[in-house]
Amino acid sequence: MRTFDSLDGLWTFVKEPHNSDDIGIKNQWNTLDLEKFHNATVMPVPCAYNDIGTSAELRDHIGWVWYEKKEFVPLRDSNMNHVLRFGSVNYFAVVYVNSEKVTSHTGGHLPFEVDVSSKIKYGAENKITVAVNNTLSWSTIPQGDFNYQKLNPRNISGRILSRLPDGAVKNVGNFDFFNYAGILRSVQLVKIPSIHIQNINIVAEHTGSFVFETAATNLDGVKVEVKMFDADQNLVYSTNQTKGEGKLDNAKLWWPRGMGDANLYTLEVSLISDGNLVDIYRETFGFRTVSLSDSQMFINTKPFYCLGFGMHEDFELIGRGFNQAVMTKDLNLLEWMGGNCYRTTHYPYSEERMFENDRRGIAVIVETPAVGLKGFSKANNNLHVKMLTDMIDRDKNHPSVIAWSLANEPVTSKKESRAYFKTLVDTAHGIDRTRPVTTVYGPTNFDNDETADLMDFICVNRYYGWYIDMGYIPWINQSVYWDISLWRETFHKPIMVTEYGADSIPGLNQEPAVDFSEQYQNEVIQETHHAFDALIKDHTITGEMIWNFADFMTGMTTTRAVGNHKGVFTRSRQAKIAAYTLRNRYNKKLDQTNLEIW
Repeated sequence: MRTFDSLDGLWTFVKEPHNSDDIGIKNQWNTLDLEKFHNATVMPVPCAYNDIGTSAELRDHIGWVWYEKKEFVPLRDSNMNHVLRFGSVNYFAVVYVNSEKVTSHTGGHLPFEVDVSSKIKYGAENKITVAVNNTLSWSTIPQGDFNYQKLNPRNISGRILSRLPDGAVKNVGNFDFFNYAGILRSVQLVKIPSIHIQNINIVAEHTGSFVFETAATNLDGVKVEVKMFDADQNLVYSTNQTKGEGKLDNAKLWWPRGMGDANLYTLEVSLISDGNLVDIYRETFGFRTVSLSDSQMFINTKPFYCLGFGMHEDFELIGRGFNQAVMTKDLNLLEWMGGNCYRTTHYPYSEERMFENDRRGIAVIVETPAVGLKGFSKANNNLHVKMLTDMIDRDKNHPSVIAWSLANEPVTSKKESRAYFKTLVDTAHGIDRTRPVTTVYGPTNFDNDETADLMDFICVNRYYGWYIDMGYIPWINQSVYWDISLWRETFHKPIMVTEYGADSIPGLNQEPAVDFSEQYQNEVIQETHHAFDALIKDHTITGEMIWNFADFMTGMTTTRAVGNHKGVFTRSRQAKIAAYTLRNRYNKKLDQTNLEIW
């Protein structure tokens, strides 16, 4: 039987010098005991390392850091396959077991694993080493500007020709959130029998029809038992095949909040060899169908209107590190607000959170880490396809996932973006025909975009009263209505407004309202809602999401005072004035049926 041994806890931690030209790799630090380094300390896992120290040097570090964990593996487990699994390491990781390289991985926010059975010392202590690099460039996803001046240029007389010191490095991501780095999610040593289940894919429709397929190792002489249970553990289907299809006459459907109960079923696959149970795999799922007209989204054939949020996995001290308490608090607050959906801005969120979305009936648009794309090279396209494929594979069985978002605010006014995004759309549709695909548009407009017609529905970010016409609150209603209506008239597809709002410094009160006051944020939101109500009446939009759920950390700029303050909650999750405005709106609309909203 498979087991999951947690490797979470305090790991030995060593930081290389800033942008150090791969000192640790070149000097084979993986062969050394990091505990003995003079600058060794400890680092909690999971957690971003940036805010755990006391210096800006660690917070703003660019380049390599090293983690080390020692783990005893019992001799009795030597007959099992041992798989090392990481939930998320940001951004580039190289993994070693007992000094030998076993894998590398590019990109944060998605899991990766490697079979390390041949590298493990059984009945002994094992050393796991992970080197992590957070450097971003135009060849990474997300992208960033990387500028490095190794040596100052000098003229013929020796005069320095630059204001920057030798070794100056500046790495700025093409996004407005802090680039938290390190081992951000749990690490596990998974022990799996040699005969085991590798994957399960389930498609279950609102009609009660379902199809499933199981991938497994060599099953010669192995008996397969597949059972389906409802929420009360009643057996509703069984077979001895690794794939099959069927139909439940009275399937209880999965519904988002406000539309019904989030009913879940469990598919259980067992492998039996010589009369012994050798592996068992359980996957929860729901009977649910997502469909679109030219103006609306439907769930189980009923109109669905998204009352949602843009969010971040962000909190004090831990940064983007996974924390059960923060996750639970955020989802509790989302329910208190009357929300029924959110977008995983701007990267896939934790696996634990996806299961909670299923249980709570929270609909989710899952987004790749491709935020702020400006370059559309073939190499980037290939990396983007890999991330998209991994994301869909991870989350394919979650009924709460209602759509895939390919990117946030790419510069799709560039001609070359069309072929780039067509590849992504075709990839998503090729893997999963049950969910629509979208891209979230920001810097481009309806009249200069090259890609929106490729999407199943369109998401638009607009900040009237903030980035556009700050101070002119009476203009917001007409501006939002005009802008979004033109997207709809141009592309004849369902539209969601996925970001709008304004910054407010917590506790800054000013009457009459001025920018950055809680009053100003509240008035911008209220005026935007007038436009939304008119757009709903005209069947122009099928959802709205405030930016943002809570304040979050960013890099330093002249427009960011200790982070981005567009949250309706503070970073410590205390409500601002605007939270009550949004709560009244969402709860009122959630109490209606979605059909009545339309």
